[in-house]
Amino acid sequence: MAKPAFAQNKELAIWTATSSSFELSDRIYVDGALAFRSNAGLNAISRYFGEARMGYKLSSSFSGVVGVRYGTLLDRSGGIQGNFTFYRFFAELKHKASWRQLRFKQRLRFQEDTEKKQGTRTENHLRYKTAVEFKIPNWKADPQVSVEFFKPLGSNSISGFDRMRYKLQTDLSLAGNALTIAYFIDRDTPLNTAAINSHMLGLFYDLDF
Repeated sequence: MAKPAFAQNKELAIWTATSSSFELSDRIYVDGALAFRSNAGLNAISRYFGEARMGYKLSSSFSGVVGVRYGTLLDRSGGIQGNFTFYRFFAELKHKASWRQLRFKQRLRFQEDTEKKQGTRTENHLRYKTAVEFKIPNWKADPQVSVEFFKPLGSNSISGFDRMRYKLQTDLSLAGNALTIAYFIDRDTPLNTAAINSHMLGLFYDLDF
Protein backbone atom coordinates (compact mmCIF):
# COMPACT_ATOMS: atom_id res chain seq x y z
CA MET A 1 0.00 0.00 0.00
CA ALA A 2 2.90 2.37 0.61
CA LYS A 3 4.10 3.97 -2.61
CA PRO A 4 7.44 5.84 -2.31
CA ALA A 5 9.28 7.44 -5.23
CA PHE A 6 12.53 9.41 -5.34
CA ALA A 7 13.12 12.35 -7.70
CA GLN A 8 16.36 14.24 -8.38
CA ASN A 9 16.35 17.75 -9.86
CA LYS A 10 18.21 20.31 -7.75
CA GLU A 11 17.59 18.41 -4.53
CA LEU A 12 16.43 15.00 -3.37
CA ALA A 13 12.70 14.58 -2.77
CA ILE A 14 10.41 11.77 -1.74
CA TRP A 15 6.76 11.10 -2.51
CA THR A 16 4.95 8.60 -0.28
CA ALA A 17 1.30 7.56 -0.53
CA THR A 18 -1.15 4.99 0.79
CA SER A 19 -4.26 4.06 -1.18
CA SER A 20 -7.18 1.63 -1.06
CA SER A 21 -9.97 0.54 -3.41
CA PHE A 22 -13.44 -0.94 -2.87
CA GLU A 23 -15.92 -2.47 -5.32
CA LEU A 24 -19.48 -1.32 -4.69
CA SER A 25 -20.91 -3.52 -7.45
CA ASP A 26 -19.80 -5.36 -10.58
CA ARG A 27 -19.51 -2.03 -12.39
CA ILE A 28 -18.91 0.66 -9.74
CA TYR A 29 -15.81 1.07 -7.58
CA VAL A 30 -14.32 3.79 -5.39
CA ASP A 31 -10.77 4.39 -4.26
CA GLY A 32 -8.85 6.95 -2.27
CA ALA A 33 -5.31 7.97 -1.39
CA LEU A 34 -3.40 10.02 1.17
CA ALA A 35 0.02 11.32 0.11
CA PHE A 36 2.78 13.74 0.96
CA ARG A 37 5.84 15.03 -0.86
CA SER A 38 8.99 16.32 0.84
CA ASN A 39 11.89 18.52 -0.26
CA ALA A 40 14.75 20.55 1.27
CA GLY A 41 16.83 17.41 1.63
CA LEU A 42 13.83 15.46 2.98
CA ASN A 43 13.54 17.91 5.91
CA ALA A 44 10.31 19.67 4.88
CA ILE A 45 6.95 18.61 3.48
CA SER A 46 6.33 20.43 0.20
CA ARG A 47 2.73 19.28 -0.15
CA TYR A 48 0.23 16.78 1.17
CA PHE A 49 -3.16 15.86 -0.19
CA GLY A 50 -6.04 13.43 -0.20
CA GLU A 51 -7.73 12.08 -3.31
CA ALA A 52 -11.06 10.32 -3.87
CA ARG A 53 -12.25 8.73 -7.12
CA MET A 54 -15.28 6.84 -8.39
CA GLY A 55 -15.11 4.59 -11.44
CA TYR A 56 -17.74 2.98 -13.63
CA LYS A 57 -17.00 0.01 -15.88
CA LEU A 58 -18.74 0.77 -19.17
CA SER A 59 -17.68 -2.57 -20.70
CA SER A 60 -14.86 -5.08 -20.47
CA SER A 61 -12.64 -2.61 -22.37
CA PHE A 62 -13.83 0.86 -21.30
CA SER A 63 -14.28 2.58 -17.95
CA GLY A 64 -14.88 6.14 -16.80
CA VAL A 65 -13.55 7.85 -13.67
CA VAL A 66 -14.27 11.14 -11.87
CA GLY A 67 -12.33 12.40 -8.88
CA VAL A 68 -11.16 15.24 -6.68
CA ARG A 69 -7.83 16.00 -4.96
CA TYR A 70 -7.45 18.51 -2.14
CA GLY A 71 -4.48 19.56 -0.03
CA THR A 72 -1.83 22.17 0.75
CA LEU A 73 1.54 23.02 -0.77
CA LEU A 74 4.61 24.85 0.49
CA ASP A 75 6.01 27.30 -2.08
CA ARG A 76 9.61 28.29 -1.32
CA SER A 77 10.34 30.14 -4.59
CA GLY A 78 9.26 33.41 -6.16
CA GLY A 79 8.00 36.55 -4.54
CA ILE A 80 5.02 34.97 -2.76
CA GLN A 81 6.01 32.14 -0.44
CA GLY A 82 4.21 30.12 2.23
CA ASN A 83 1.55 27.43 2.62
CA PHE A 84 -1.26 27.55 0.08
CA THR A 85 -4.37 25.52 -0.66
CA PHE A 86 -4.82 23.65 -3.90
CA TYR A 87 -7.43 21.31 -5.35
CA ARG A 88 -7.98 19.34 -8.53
CA PHE A 89 -11.06 18.07 -10.32
CA PHE A 90 -10.64 15.49 -13.07
CA ALA A 91 -12.57 13.14 -15.34
CA GLU A 92 -11.04 10.42 -17.48
CA LEU A 93 -11.85 7.64 -19.93
CA LYS A 94 -9.80 4.43 -19.88
CA HIS A 95 -9.44 1.74 -22.52
CA LYS A 96 -7.60 -1.59 -22.53
CA ALA A 97 -7.08 -4.20 -25.24
CA SER A 98 -4.81 -7.14 -26.04
CA TRP A 99 -3.33 -8.74 -29.13
CA ARG A 100 -1.32 -11.93 -28.84
CA GLN A 101 1.42 -11.22 -26.29
CA LEU A 102 0.78 -7.47 -26.15
CA ARG A 103 -1.43 -5.63 -23.66
CA PHE A 104 -2.48 -2.07 -24.50
CA LYS A 105 -3.80 0.62 -22.15
CA GLN A 106 -4.92 4.17 -22.91
CA ARG A 107 -6.21 7.00 -20.78
CA LEU A 108 -7.63 10.41 -21.71
CA ARG A 109 -8.05 12.83 -18.81
CA PHE A 110 -9.28 16.39 -18.35
CA GLN A 111 -8.14 18.06 -15.15
CA GLU A 112 -8.57 21.47 -13.57
CA ASP A 113 -5.97 22.57 -10.99
CA THR A 114 -6.60 25.55 -8.71
CA GLU A 115 -4.11 27.18 -6.33
CA LYS A 116 -5.17 29.77 -3.79
CA LYS A 117 -2.36 32.15 -2.84
CA GLN A 118 -2.94 35.90 -2.88
CA GLY A 119 -5.78 35.34 -5.30
CA THR A 120 -6.74 32.24 -7.26
CA ARG A 121 -4.86 30.67 -10.19
CA THR A 122 -6.46 27.96 -12.30
CA GLU A 123 -4.83 25.72 -14.93
CA ASN A 124 -6.59 23.24 -17.20
CA HIS A 125 -4.85 20.29 -18.85
CA LEU A 126 -5.79 17.54 -21.24
CA ARG A 127 -3.65 14.44 -20.60
CA TYR A 128 -3.24 11.43 -22.86
CA LYS A 129 -1.38 8.32 -21.72
CA THR A 130 -0.64 5.20 -23.76
CA ALA A 131 1.09 2.06 -22.50
CA VAL A 132 2.05 -1.33 -23.90
CA GLU A 133 3.08 -4.45 -21.97
CA PHE A 134 4.84 -7.43 -23.51
CA LYS A 135 3.94 -10.80 -22.00
CA ILE A 136 6.95 -13.10 -22.15
CA PRO A 137 6.20 -16.83 -21.81
CA ASN A 138 7.66 -18.40 -18.65
CA TRP A 139 8.93 -15.02 -17.46
CA LYS A 140 7.51 -13.09 -14.50
CA ALA A 141 9.09 -9.66 -15.06
CA ASP A 142 7.08 -8.58 -18.11
CA PRO A 143 8.25 -5.13 -19.30
CA GLN A 144 5.82 -2.24 -19.76
CA VAL A 145 6.55 1.14 -21.35
CA SER A 146 4.33 4.20 -21.39
CA VAL A 147 4.33 7.84 -22.38
CA GLU A 148 1.98 10.59 -21.24
CA PHE A 149 1.43 14.00 -22.84
CA PHE A 150 0.15 17.07 -20.94
CA LYS A 151 -1.64 19.58 -23.15
CA PRO A 152 -2.36 22.95 -21.50
CA LEU A 153 -5.72 24.36 -22.51
CA GLY A 154 -5.67 28.05 -23.40
CA SER A 155 -1.87 28.11 -23.60
CA ASN A 156 0.29 29.67 -26.33
CA SER A 157 2.92 26.96 -26.01
CA ILE A 158 4.62 26.41 -29.38
CA SER A 159 5.07 22.66 -28.91
CA GLY A 160 1.52 22.17 -27.69
CA PHE A 161 2.68 20.22 -24.61
CA ASP A 162 4.16 21.62 -21.39
CA ARG A 163 5.03 18.22 -19.92
CA MET A 164 5.80 14.68 -21.06
CA ARG A 165 6.22 11.68 -18.78
CA TYR A 166 8.03 8.50 -19.82
CA LYS A 167 7.95 5.30 -17.76
CA LEU A 168 9.50 1.84 -17.85
CA GLN A 169 8.19 -0.68 -15.34
CA THR A 170 7.78 -4.34 -14.48
CA ASP A 171 5.37 -6.15 -12.16
CA LEU A 172 6.46 -8.94 -9.85
CA SER A 173 4.67 -11.18 -7.37
CA LEU A 174 5.68 -10.84 -3.72
CA ALA A 175 3.88 -12.86 -1.03
CA GLY A 176 0.92 -13.27 -3.35
CA ASN A 177 0.59 -9.54 -4.07
CA ALA A 178 1.78 -7.24 -6.85
CA LEU A 179 5.13 -5.43 -6.57
CA THR A 180 5.87 -2.84 -9.26
CA ILE A 181 9.31 -1.36 -9.95
CA ALA A 182 9.33 1.67 -12.25
CA TYR A 183 11.65 4.31 -13.66
CA PHE A 184 10.18 7.68 -14.71
CA ILE A 185 11.44 10.66 -16.64
CA ASP A 186 9.33 13.80 -16.20
CA ARG A 187 10.12 16.44 -18.83
CA ASP A 188 8.69 19.89 -18.08
CA THR A 189 8.73 22.36 -20.97
CA PRO A 190 7.23 25.65 -19.70
CA LEU A 191 6.65 28.41 -22.23
CA ASN A 192 9.81 30.40 -23.03
CA THR A 193 11.81 28.35 -20.49
CA ALA A 194 14.42 25.62 -20.91
CA ALA A 195 13.16 22.07 -20.41
CA ILE A 196 13.61 20.50 -16.95
CA ASN A 197 14.09 16.74 -16.63
CA SER A 198 13.31 14.95 -13.36
CA HIS A 199 14.36 11.32 -12.87
CA MET A 200 12.34 9.14 -10.52
CA LEU A 201 12.59 5.61 -9.21
CA GLY A 202 9.27 4.22 -7.98
CA LEU A 203 8.34 1.24 -5.83
CA PHE A 204 4.65 0.26 -5.64
CA TYR A 205 3.13 -2.55 -3.59
CA ASP A 206 -0.55 -3.53 -3.89
CA LEU A 207 -1.86 -5.48 -0.93
CA ASP A 208 -5.13 -7.37 -1.38
CA PHE A 209 -7.10 -8.39 1.70
